[in-house]
Amino acid sequence: MKAETSTTDQNFFTYPCFQAWMGILVCLFLLTVLPPAAQASSLKLKNMVLDNQAGSIMARFGIELSADAQVEEALQNGIKLKLICKASLFEHKSIWLDSEVAGKIYSNKLYFDSLSKQFVLEKQGSDKILKNKNLTILLREEWKNIILDLGPWSTLRRGERYNLRLKVQLDRTEIPVWLKNTLFFWSWDIIPAATYQLDFTY
Repeated sequence: MKAETSTTDQNFFTYPCFQAWMGILVCLFLLTVLPPAAQASSLKLKNMVLDNQAGSIMARFGIELSADAQVEEALQNGIKLKLICKASLFEHKSIWLDSEVAGKIYSNKLYFDSLSKQFVLEKQGSDKILKNKNLTILLREEWKNIILDLGPWSTLRRGERYNLRLKVQLDRTEIPVWLKNTLFFWSWDIIPAATYQLDFTY
């Protein structure tokens, strides 16, 4: 009889209702412990250009983080962040949905090193790790000129209309999947994602 009771108690923690209640409690904890910043941070696009460089479609732009105190505080509290820039080039269709011609993703990770008291930026696909005690200076130097290779220029056709869509977001990392699924209505972004579009005719 005791063995059956023990099994039931263990299975209880796997029930969806238990996970849902845990998600709600975490949500309430976040609302209580994390007060809103005086001025919300935001991601701003700077000088987005699409041009031909050595026969390749190159998207060049800069990202500026305004009112970065909110992000700085989150990093110092141990939250790890990831910048994701997703560029998608579409060919405009009059009747059908626009078709994607090319796409590329740029990302890097941000965290605070409590030992050296410095902010750290890790670039994707590179062993290069950058550090600075000043978050503003670190991000200004690394985000001022981002270049994405979207493939051969010959992909474009004369007289056709195109649009370049760029989505920029700064997400938290290391959030359990079950918690994301439970709190599907909750935004895990430190700051809202930003979307930009550049229309042109080749």
